[in-house]
Amino acid sequence: MKIMGWRPPQRPKWVKEIMKTPGYIKVQLLLLIILATSSVTSTVLQITKTEGSTSGVSISGSLELREVRNVK
Repeated sequence: MKIMGWRPPQRPKWVKEIMKTPGYIKVQLLLLIILATSSVTSTVLQITKTEGSTSGVSISGSLELREVRNVK
């Protein structure tokens, strides 16, 4: 549709394809994306938090084990 020579911007092709998808599938895909994002974020945060704090514990734990074995 043109209004005095002006034509409104057209939607990109990918938007038109998404709009063809039924609503319930869009909801399920959105939930899947949220679940995947939150699980990946949670895993990354757990790895980065424990990476710095467990390194000293594991070393001291192994040293204590050696001392206990040497005493016996």
